[in-house]
Amino acid sequence: MKFRIRHETRAFLYGIIIPWGIAAAALLLFIFLGFTIFDELPAKIFFGILILCGAAEIISILLYIAEKIFGTKLIIESDHIKVKMLLRHRKISFDDIADAKYRHYYDRTEEKNNPYSILTQCADADFRAVPKIRSQIIFYLLSGKVFKLNDKATNYEWKRGLWITNPEIDPDEDIKLYQAYLCYRSAWHRYYNTGDNALKYDII
Repeated sequence: MKFRIRHETRAFLYGIIIPWGIAAAALLLFIFLGFTIFDELPAKIFFGILILCGAAEIISILLYIAEKIFGTKLIIESDHIKVKMLLRHRKISFDDIADAKYRHYYDRTEEKNNPYSILTQCADADFRAVPKIRSQIIFYLLSGKVFKLNDKATNYEWKRGLWITNPEIDPDEDIKLYQAYLCYRSAWHRYYNTGDNALKYDII
């Protein structure tokens, strides 16, 4: 089955923030060393750094926006998963996965680092301080590496409140990543409980 999730690649977000830090550090160093714009070589180096930082900033913003628009496609097959992200595709066989965990986490980077936060956030500091809850799957691979996917936690907080009075409600039911996780678990159990795989791993 195919699921389109709103995965956020931290590298794109950091690519927006880091150039500002580099440009600020270059400016402070330029001033600290006593250079002015009339010092030809230092001025050229400084403006060269600013141009590179500006290019990196523009590219990162475009990638950030493109990922927001197109999202990430997670495909669950009978014996593997496929992940189609903006700049890369990955295929992971069930045989390479040691375990998978689904969880929630508080994303505090959105309020601090979103380049559009000035335009979109309320001026109230208390509002900006409220972290956003997101969902995440962590795939633990037999190689010792981990592969993580995240998604927005659609309706989770609202339905978590309803769950207190109605335990039959699943707070995660509207989250695409959670639906993909359940699909993966189902496919994983079918894969290891049938045919040669069941005999190989002594599951039956």
